[in-house]
Amino acid sequence: MKEPRRLATVIALTTWLGALAVVFCNACVTSVDSGATSPLALPDKDQFITQGVGVFMEKRCGALDCHGQIGRPLRIYSSNGLRKNDGPNGARDTSGTTAAEQTANYFSVVGLEPEQISVSRVSEGVYDDFLLLKKPLSLEGGGVRHKGGPVLRSTDSGFDCLISWISGAANKAKCEDGATQ
Repeated sequence: MKEPRRLATVIALTTWLGALAVVFCNACVTSVDSGATSPLALPDKDQFITQGVGVFMEKRCGALDCHGQIGRPLRIYSSNGLRKNDGPNGARDTSGTTAAEQTANYFSVVGLEPEQISVSRVSEGVYDDFLLLKKPLSLEGGGVRHKGGPVLRSTDSGFDCLISWISGAANKAKCEDGATQ
């Protein structure tokens, strides 16, 4: 006879604790200022697309064995890598990236570390902790471990391309040069 009574007590206690948790959670949720925002000054999407930053990222980072794969935190669509859609008859599409892919590339890059890519921080020279700029560098050059190894030097056009874009004035010539290195 004790087992059913014990089970009923456990059920009642669990129900009571669950209701209490809901009350506390609702109190937390309703106390959040839904109008509060913390806007970040992200680098310009149009510059990413029109000034060659995206092309640089596609050429240097978008291969299938690099960031052109679905499981990467930084995922880059390119004609040599991952595509949003198959080509005609299910074949591999090797045409230029679509507007949707370019936009997805932009959001992948700025979404990697949105607080670190803030234009205001970079224009003040604070970018030493941003992975997009540290990963491609050698360890001796101030970089951090990168599975693909060092792919840029801080003196390369590609590095200048990224810095100029993040600073708010993408240098198209540097981006085009960096894409061919």
